[in-house]
Amino acid sequence: MRPNRLLALPLALVLSTAARAHDLWLSPSPGGVAVQFGHVHEPELPNADKLVHLSALTGAGTTRLSARPEGTVLAAALPAGAEGALVSAAYDNGFWVRLREGGERNADRRSVPDAQRSQWSMKFAKAVIGPGAPWERVLGQTLEIVPLEAPGAAAGAIRVRVLFEGRAVAGAEVVATSGEAPETRVTTDAKGAARVPLAQGGRQILAVSHRVRPSRTPDLADADAYSATLAFATAEPRTN
Repeated sequence: MRPNRLLALPLALVLSTAARAHDLWLSPSPGGVAVQFGHVHEPELPNADKLVHLSALTGAGTTRLSARPEGTVLAAALPAGAEGALVSAAYDNGFWVRLREGGERNADRRSVPDAQRSQWSMKFAKAVIGPGAPWERVLGQTLEIVPLEAPGAAAGAIRVRVLFEGRAVAGAEVVATSGEAPETRVTTDAKGAARVPLAQGGRQILAVSHRVRPSRTPDLADADAYSATLAFATAEPRTN
């Protein structure tokens, strides 16, 4: 993980639904958690070598998790006996360049000096799993979505705050995905907080991204691109 910047950074956050870079998110699985990568409705197998952190915070403390490929996910078991867990992950997606002739390549600017643009990509994810999860804890991820109320109790909306290097970010666009319902989008206020509407009950994934220029490694990339997700579940509405 790279050290925090001491200088003030631009706070413009950009998230484009159709064309945005791949996200990292976490989903509950029987007795464990699945690390997923790609687009929510089109996941692909994450690269296990790029998963630089995976842990579960429970009432007993923090436990490092070990993930293994399983279908299109990396699967990990949760600590036995825990009533709930706040699971977190970090994924270093490396350097990427956009070629002048079109397309992208997993390389840095030093390798492709005539690239149209280049960036380093880092992804973070959190998931609130189970009723006893310590959902209110700030984990200190470089880019983090922090719930301001119990996710399981959210009825139609949830209040969250977006933090970058521990600082609240105003003007961040948060995108919520709920099953097959259309995405909803909101922008954080001056304190980095937002009330995010949830289109339907069940699995929820909130996402945000942040692009910083210049890169911390300007000889290798033009910018550093961060993304973060928060996953949780709400009760499905009853039907007669």
